[in-house]
Amino acid sequence: MKRVPVILYGAGGVGSALLRQIVYGRDWMASRNNCHFVVISVTDSKTWQWAVGGLSDEQLLDIVAAKGQGLPVDPQWRGQAVAEMQRPSDHGVLDAASEAELENVMIIDVTAADGMESVLKRSINLGYSVVLANKKPLAAPWARAMGFFNHARVRHESTVGGGQPIIATLRYLLDTNDPIYQIEGQMSGTMGYICQRMEAGVAFSTAVQEAKNSGYTEPDPRDDLGGMDAMRKLLILGRMAGWPLEESAIAVESLYTPEMAMLGVPEFMSAITQLDERMQARVAAARANGEALRYVAEVNEQGGAVGLKAVPAGSALANLKYISFRTDRYHDEPLLIGGKGAGVEMTAAGVMGDMLALVREVY
Repeated sequence: MKRVPVILYGAGGVGSALLRQIVYGRDWMASRNNCHFVVISVTDSKTWQWAVGGLSDEQLLDIVAAKGQGLPVDPQWRGQAVAEMQRPSDHGVLDAASEAELENVMIIDVTAADGMESVLKRSINLGYSVVLANKKPLAAPWARAMGFFNHARVRHESTVGGGQPIIATLRYLLDTNDPIYQIEGQMSGTMGYICQRMEAGVAFSTAVQEAKNSGYTEPDPRDDLGGMDAMRKLLILGRMAGWPLEESAIAVESLYTPEMAMLGVPEFMSAITQLDERMQARVAAARANGEALRYVAEVNEQGGAVGLKAVPAGSALANLKYISFRTDRYHDEPLLIGGKGAGVEMTAAGVMGDMLALVREVY
């Protein structure tokens, strides 16, 4: 039985879902993959739990229950003021693993944190493997991000498409020497949901709140509504395709005004009611022309664009949540990958799939 030490950065929706899948899937993973994930550390933004021999399943489920109530990972800080909470830095967590002389550690980043590149690079240098749901390291300036692409010990299926096999399909196309010419689709399941709800007559602000309540949005919904989430996915796919694009090469349409950028998340959620009338007018204008309003992303070697686009109501873009690859072999009829992509359980399942792939291929 392969025992794999795991450090989990992030215990929010996706992190908690992953912990549940680890605990309740142990027998299945043992029988099918001959492995046992030993979670040695779980962190949130303020606290952590650490056990060199592994946290028990009871401790992991306690973390899940606590985070569901908005409480910190570490029981000793529950009920304490946020300002008093403390844990080692992200690098300090790696120090603990290194000092314990642990080998073949798997680092899981399911945060939405900026600046994780140095932590992940150090993890690789320590001989650890890395699994990402956090898109930001892969969408950082190319000079900082390039080392994470095409690396044998880095996986990131859940950065695009949740649990859909988008990254795996693109890797297959590249491995079989099928050049990529264009990538297009609805990169954000969240925005697909919001557009469909508006088409059903639901106000824009209500649709956004529903998506947030369902765990479809990023922790700050502006990452979705501002196009940054879709832009990062587009950058990741474009870079995998062999185009070392920078953020400036992607034109992005934001669905909120610049004045709303400085608000806190609760204030922002209240302020977007101001956008309801404008958004409903765009939905109505598209419908009057026999079209549907969708948030579309497209990229090629020269660059790309992300934004609302009126597409024919009977088209695949209007009716399917998919990402398409136009390649040398799939030229006249692009390859489509579609299905449910949003939600914490789907994203966590994509992370789990990457963890198991590393067990099979690297460990």
